[in-house]
Amino acid sequence: MTQSTGRFSNRSNENLLQLWRARDLLKDEDIDPLRDELDSRGLSKQVAEICEVASVRDLYGKLPPAPFTYLNLSVPALWMRELWLRHQTSDGFSSEANIEAVQRTRFGFLGGPARAELQYSYIFQGCQYCGRVLRDFKSDSARADSLVYDHHVGEKITIRIGRGKPETSYYPSGLGSLEPIAFGCGSLIRWALVVGLAWFLLRSVVRTF
Repeated sequence: MTQSTGRFSNRSNENLLQLWRARDLLKDEDIDPLRDELDSRGLSKQVAEICEVASVRDLYGKLPPAPFTYLNLSVPALWMRELWLRHQTSDGFSSEANIEAVQRTRFGFLGGPARAELQYSYIFQGCQYCGRVLRDFKSDSARADSLVYDHHVGEKITIRIGRGKPETSYYPSGLGSLEPIAFGCGSLIRWALVVGLAWFLLRSVVRTF
């Protein structure tokens, strides 16, 4: 209980109300601490008004569609990008960054992946840089929701900056690695089938002539 209460105590009033609007995304044990924090800030009236409206899953309005990808290859590709960024900044510096935007898209047409994105800016040695966390996913929507809904614009986060490469930064998405591996293997198999079928058809046409 104390841990949950502490997690909400550093948030802005606006963010707390956003969380209450989408409280069905929270764990059951977080509901009461969130309500207590809202009451302690004198926001009981706003809470009552929100309770009159059905709880919604999306804190930021209607979720936009995910970008179109081929055979879900973006899922393992963005995971590999994150691994590369983590490697590039492993011997770098810790720095404070400011969250500029957060976004969560819905699943795309024909089962295409959804996307979780967090954009941030930071200043290093007098120069301003931008970075972002970008992950596509097929099934682990809970962790994607956590990446987006547990952060808000204006929040400070700690990132890693590459040594000698201040434009390269890393902040972990929190999304797992099992799904990208599984979909990566599946995508490679599907591409192999497509290429094999195309080669077979081409060979059949050549033999005909």
